[in-house]
Amino acid sequence: MTKIINGRKIAAEFCDSVRDLVTELKARGIIPRIALINASNDLASEIYVSKKEKLAESVGIKSDVYKFSQGTKESEVADLIEKLNADKSVHAILLQSPLIEGLRFRELVNLIAPEKDVDGLTTINQGRLFSGEPGVIPCTPLGVLHLIRTVHEKIAGLHAVVIGRSSIVGRPMTLLLLNANCTVTALHSYSRDLPDICRTADIVVSATGQPKFVEKNFIKPGATVIDVGVTRITEADGTKKIVGDVDFDEVSEVAGAITPVPNGVGPMTVAYLMYNTLKLACCY
Repeated sequence: MTKIINGRKIAAEFCDSVRDLVTELKARGIIPRIALINASNDLASEIYVSKKEKLAESVGIKSDVYKFSQGTKESEVADLIEKLNADKSVHAILLQSPLIEGLRFRELVNLIAPEKDVDGLTTINQGRLFSGEPGVIPCTPLGVLHLIRTVHEKIAGLHAVVIGRSSIVGRPMTLLLLNANCTVTALHSYSRDLPDICRTADIVVSATGQPKFVEKNFIKPGATVIDVGVTRITEADGTKKIVGDVDFDEVSEVAGAITPVPNGVGPMTVAYLMYNTLKLACCY
């Protein structure tokens, strides 16, 4: 029988441990603090930032939200980042994406001090991940690895396929699995024989943003399937629905374990944002 990986439940249990560690840190006089920069007109971003703010409060982490509107100059966001870098009471900085048109994400995120880069997206932290050196690792790949380990006690030597190569999920996920001694294949829009290659995998992680892209014939019986994709679609009857990259109904017939969408990877991403904030408050 296929195991449904309950990301919401696992994230809640993980946050309990984070909350305990935050309490210990506060007893030493350190109050973990995260700055959430929202320079986006995207409604989903508003929702995501609100969820992060609420979870931070629930685990005892102080959060400050900085909202920018349409017409904001890149220099205004840059000035804020520099100010937050210099503020010793701020341990973590997150730049929510996508950004307002005219703002360049890569240029702005690289202004964040690496020791405050809570989502591990600066070139310096991504380089550290590439070389296997200690650094901040992006929250979503960390959450995915956590979910995988709830299924597999040992993953060294397993064949993992990662579909997608974004700098936020696909590339760091590939490196994180490689550093965990998996055999890793990275697939993308130019890959040939993608379903055939997927069928050789013990673990499949999909992060393409293409709704129901991964079908039943992609999956080896018993494989673990982690769905990072989140897409809002409109059904034939006009109702709106959130789906992932994976055709859940089909794939769950053959997979050994699978994450649903929603309540799979999403809660783990936010949970690891809290964990990374705690880690930065401890280390710097």
